[in-house]
Amino acid sequence: MGKIIDELVYIDLNPQGNTYFGFSIVGEDQISQLVKEGYHFAIGVGDNKSRRRIFEKYSHLSFPNIIHPTASLGFKQGEVLNDKGGNVITAGVRFTNNIKMGNFGIFNLNCTIGHDCIIEDFVNVAPGANISGNVCLKKGSYIGTNAAVLQGRSIESKIIIGQFATVGAGAVVTKNVKDHTVVAGIPGKPLRPIEI
Repeated sequence: MGKIIDELVYIDLNPQGNTYFGFSIVGEDQISQLVKEGYHFAIGVGDNKSRRRIFEKYSHLSFPNIIHPTASLGFKQGEVLNDKGGNVITAGVRFTNNIKMGNFGIFNLNCTIGHDCIIEDFVNVAPGANISGNVCLKKGSYIGTNAAVLQGRSIESKIIIGQFATVGAGAVVTKNVKDHTVVAGIPGKPLRPIEI
């Protein structure tokens, strides 16, 4: 991340022990004290709706972006990210150019985001997924492991993955996906609506 992290602490609603991977675990009741001590926070929860609920409960906290040093960012994408918060960008992630970013996205190992995409808040792109250029990932959308969303026609005519839609692992999306819908297969076809 280019910054030194002095200490890492896990926060759990019901701590079952004192440590996790050698790091301290504290209860949620300790958040005020952590704020006083100058801690910043990251929401390490993959479920998009849960991550949104946690943020809404603790919107007053500081949520910097966490960017692994092996991630690559295209022209001025770092500046775009500086205006956003809470994103977790893991090892090997590739962002190209002219991507509009949201907040609190999770971009997992070795996923790629192509040019001229729009990424809204609380998305999750799983390991190895590939988002081609001219795609819009609406709020809360989830792209499964090794899935591919093919190129939109143009900057003005993007492929749209709807709000809180899910693209299944290994699926290949060739056209828009409706809000709250699960798609799977090659090409991706709707399986069922997601209960809201």
